Amino acid sequence: MSDWIEADGVRTRVEVSGSGPPLLMFSPGGFDATLEKWSALGIYKKIDIMSYLGERFTCISFDRRECGQSGGRLEVLNFSGMARHGLFVAEHLGFDQVHVIGGCLGCAPAAQFAVDYPKKISSLNLIWPVGGARYRMRNFARFSAHINWVQENGLQALVERSHQSTEGFAKDSLLGPWGSSIRSDESLRKSILSIDLGQYLALVHGSYQAMFSVDTAPGPKPEELMQIDCPSLLIPGADDSHARSAGHYMNECLAGNGWLDIPVDQQIPEIIFELFDQMYQAPSTE
Repeated sequence: MSDWIEADGVRTRVEVSGSGPPLLMFSPGGFDATLEKWSALGIYKKIDIMSYLGERFTCISFDRRECGQSGGRLEVLNFSGMARHGLFVAEHLGFDQVHVIGGCLGCAPAAQFAVDYPKKISSLNLIWPVGGARYRMRNFARFSAHINWVQENGLQALVERSHQSTEGFAKDSLLGPWGSSIRSDESLRKSILSIDLGQYLALVHGSYQAMFSVDTAPGPKPEELMQIDCPSLLIPGADDSHARSAGHYMNECLAGNGWLDIPVDQQIPEIIFELFDQMYQAPSTE
């Protein structure tokens, strides 16, 4: 059952399930990164990942800040902020050190967590990291559509559109990165209605630049990825949002990690979970 906590000043929807060591889960789903995506989306549904993880870990899943039913904060969005949000979730629940898993865009804050909090992480598991030129171009188009619409219609119209919708930025580009959180976060709504339009647009532009101005995989810089020292595993995707090149890039930078170099149609539970077993049995940095 879901609960709500305050994490890094953001009202956050959280669900804790399973038993065992704590596993902090940065949800897949891009700008719709809700905890349900671990059971309902793509590869995660195909392999029934939650059944495996729930038997071995205390799974800490949550709606990422600015997504689903979690709130947000009007500031330049970046992966360090998302990683810090995850840290506050874990600490609020009483966990000082965690295993970390990320899926899709959640791979970026998961990897950033390993960079920013090396003494807090026991292992890093990355599944289908986003990236590639087409992914960058798609995000550029999404942010541009939002900027153009807000310039024409204003911030009051943005708030109204949010309350008339059940979608987020992933499915409605006009809503922008705070679109879904406006519905559940009154303080965020007030911030958007009180900010100057030019300042708001600067935050949108800055957020795009901070997260998506690369053609590799968004997240930590190569030199930062190379410093990650915990056991790690990477399972690459292969489509317009999860380019194979993004997986190869991260594999090149992550020293000593596990890597599943097979076509995605061969990524079946037996193969994936055998690799999981190998990583989770490896000595941790605790």
